[in-house]
Amino acid sequence: MSETPAPRAATSRPEQSDPVSVIFRLVWGYTTSAITHTAFELGLPDLLENGPRSADEVAEETRAHRPSLHRLLRAMSALGITRETENGDFALTEAGTLLQTKATGSMDAMARLLVHESMWRPWQGLTESVRTGEPVFESQFGMDYWAYMKQHPDVSSLFNAAMGNASQAVGTAVSAAYDFTRFRTVVDVGGGNGTLLTTLLQATPELRGIVFDSPSGVAQAEDQLVAAGVGDRCEAKAGNFLEALPEGGDLYVFKSVIHDWDDERATTILRNCHRVLPAEGRLLIMEPVIPEAVTVFPADPFPYLNDLNMMVSLRGKERTQSEYEALLAAAGFRLHGIRPVSGPERVFLIEAIPVS
Repeated sequence: MSETPAPRAATSRPEQSDPVSVIFRLVWGYTTSAITHTAFELGLPDLLENGPRSADEVAEETRAHRPSLHRLLRAMSALGITRETENGDFALTEAGTLLQTKATGSMDAMARLLVHESMWRPWQGLTESVRTGEPVFESQFGMDYWAYMKQHPDVSSLFNAAMGNASQAVGTAVSAAYDFTRFRTVVDVGGGNGTLLTTLLQATPELRGIVFDSPSGVAQAEDQLVAAGVGDRCEAKAGNFLEALPEGGDLYVFKSVIHDWDDERATTILRNCHRVLPAEGRLLIMEPVIPEAVTVFPADPFPYLNDLNMMVSLRGKERTQSEYEALLAAAGFRLHGIRPVSGPERVFLIEAIPVS
């Protein structure tokens, strides 16, 4: 993969509305999350699966107050989740269908995770995090995020499903953008239920794979791999990547893993990779890369919002290209190439070579 510099400054997007509307969207952003959460609680995306329905029908099925449900559906239409027909019924928009459980390209699990209490509550402590540089998750929940996941299997399962939602689209794009035929065995580190690895193996029939994660992370991986028809070319292994990684791969893939950790622990993870990676092997990181400076407004807010999310809940961060170069060098790697991949996550392919 030839080296392509990451953007050095944020790119411009056209203004969407007048300045007053911009401010209202800023200060009322929490209302759209609440609307989406309530839509999930009532099961509205799946109830509207088969086309337009009246508010009366949906209210009866959800045991909701009909006038109030109508007001909710009307607000969802204003947000682009539903649309109101000429006779007053409501149907899902193209975007709304992505909130269905079994829709093609579903973002159901990801959306449910992002409006879950474990995600939004830490944002109430953003001021404290900015003042102290420390996450507030532990002070709010009495444990860090990863311990919380262990004690709440339902949230852990939702997290794995959400990562699967994102990984499927990314895996398809990455398979088209990167030559995996050069490798014998790919190790997907922090690969959860194996969705990403499944997509890579399906696209490259001669490739073998290992999905590696915590015991709870890979709990559903074997069934997923077998159901996808790649179980004979792949195995699931459990462990702690802060301690060691499994041997046997000539390509080690990290998707949405490194940004969960501060520089010290991220370096530890990458050094553990360096220990097991053969000299001719490759490291491939799939994560957002933040521009070196924000010089144009409005910029794409996604990586910056996710960066703050890492700050309030974890000890992670989104990084610039120069920060990745420094991180890789500290772990014994050299940046070989970097380029964006199309998809909703704004992922970059960051390829590195072991040098020491």
